[in-house]
Amino acid sequence: MEPPTDQGVRQGVHPFCGPCTDETIAWAAPDTTTVNGIGTRFYGADDPCTQCGSVVRRLYFCVLWVPVWPMGRFRIITLGRSLTGSRTRYVGRRFPISADNPYGLDGKTAALVAQAEAEADQAAASRPEPPPSQLADHPELRGRRYKAAEGYWESGMPDHALPLYEEALAAHEAVLPADDTATLQLRQRVAEAYLAVGRPVPALPLLTQTTAHLARVLGPDHPATRRARDDLTNARGLLGLVRDEAKALEAELAEVERTEGPDHPKALRTACALGMAQLVGSRVVPALELLDRTLDLSERALGADHPDTGHVRNELIAACDFAEHRGKPAEVQAAVRAREHANGPEAPETLAAMYALARLYASSRRRRDAATELLHVTLERCERALGPDDPLTTEVRQQLDRLN
Repeated sequence: MEPPTDQGVRQGVHPFCGPCTDETIAWAAPDTTTVNGIGTRFYGADDPCTQCGSVVRRLYFCVLWVPVWPMGRFRIITLGRSLTGSRTRYVGRRFPISADNPYGLDGKTAALVAQAEAEADQAAASRPEPPPSQLADHPELRGRRYKAAEGYWESGMPDHALPLYEEALAAHEAVLPADDTATLQLRQRVAEAYLAVGRPVPALPLLTQTTAHLARVLGPDHPATRRARDDLTNARGLLGLVRDEAKALEAELAEVERTEGPDHPKALRTACALGMAQLVGSRVVPALELLDRTLDLSERALGADHPDTGHVRNELIAACDFAEHRGKPAEVQAAVRAREHANGPEAPETLAAMYALARLYASSRRRRDAATELLHVTLERCERALGPDDPLTTEVRQQLDRLN
C-alpha cells in the first residue's frame, strides 16, 4: 500500500503535525474535571508547536487544586473550557514512558503486553502479502480531478480538497473492491479531510470501517492500520463523550438517510457506527436491532460477500457476544434473533445462544413454559445440525429432562 500523501504543513494525524505525531502515541483523552478542587487538571504549557499549535502539558490528579499524583506528559490541543474553568475538552497525544513500556504499565501487565506484541509481530511476519491493488488497471481514477484534490490538500486547503476526494472515492468504489488498498487509502484520506474541516461525525464511521478493513488486509500492526487507528482515536476526542457520539451519529444518520437513502454506503456505515455507540452506552437491544437491520440493508444493497457487509456482520456478532456475556434475558433474546441472521439459524453460535436464553428462562418460575418450548426447538435444531451425540445436544436434552 502506498503511504498517504503528506498533508502539507501538517503531515501527521489530524490535528497534530508530523513531528508532534512522531514523538507521541495515540491516547483517548478524557475531559479534565475538578469538583471542589478534586479531580484531574493540566499544569504548565511548554514547547509550543508553531505548525499545529499543540503544547506540552503535565496531567495531575489534584486534591484541593494541589497536584499530588502525576499522570504523564502530553501534547495537547484545547478544544474548549467551561465558564468556570473546571472542565476542559481537548485532544491529546501522550509521550511514551519508555521505548519498552510506552504506557507506563505495571511490570506484570507490561510483560503480558510485550509478549502479545511479540506474538503479533511473529504473526505479521508469516502473514501472506495482500493482493496487489487493481488501481494499475484503472489509471483514469487518478486523473485530473484526483490530482487537483491532492494539490488542494498539500496546500493546506482541505475544504477545497474534500468534495474532490469524495468524488474520487465514489469513482474508486464503482470499479475497485471496497477493501482494495487504493480504495482504503482514499477512504482514510476522505476521513482525514472531514477531520481537517471540523466534521468528526462523518469521519468516525468511515474510520471505524476503514480501520477494520486495514487490520484484516494488512494486519493490525501495519503502519497504515496504526495511522487509521490514531485518526479514529482523535475523531472520538474531537467528538466528545460516548453519549455525545451516539447522539451526533443519530443526527448524522437521519440526514444521510434523508439525502442519500437508507441503503447508501454512507448511511450503512453510519448506522453500523451508531449501533456500536449505542452498545457502549448500554443500549443493547436497540443496538442489536439497528445492527441487524443494517446487515439486512447491506446484504440487499451491496451483497452478502461485500467487504462492507462483512464489517457490519462482524460488528453484529461482537454485539451478540457482548449481550450474551451480560446475561440479561431481553438482551440475550435480541442476540438470538440477530444470531439467526448473522450466523445462521442452525450455526453452533446461534444454538448456544438459544440454550443460554432457555437457561435464563428456566431460572424464573414464571417463564418455565417458555424455557421448555425454547429447549424443544433448540434440541431439534441441535440434533439436525450437530448430531444427537454432540456435547451441546446432550446438554440441551439433559436440561429439558430436568424441566420435565
